[in-house]
Amino acid sequence: MNRHKVRLSVDCTEDERMYIKMLAAKEKKTISEFLISLARNRMPQGKIPNKETQKILRETEEGKNLESHESLRDFWKSMGIDPNAED
Repeated sequence: MNRHKVRLSVDCTEDERMYIKMLAAKEKKTISEFLISLARNRMPQGKIPNKETQKILRETEEGKNLESHESLRDFWKSMGIDPNAED
């Protein structure tokens, strides 16, 4: 994961700053580390697709290498699945 240095400014009262500082110290973190950890906990934990999947998704968005089927039955047959099979 690439990291970039970013400077943030937070407008808060002195009491709020002291409270945040106290919460950070309680977790043995700097204020910055504490605030970043709060943000990370709320970020979606989605997985990043590998290069092959990224390529296929890009091609699909561009309309490349797509197959069309007349019906769902034809789709299943093209996938090698018997549409009438039982569990």
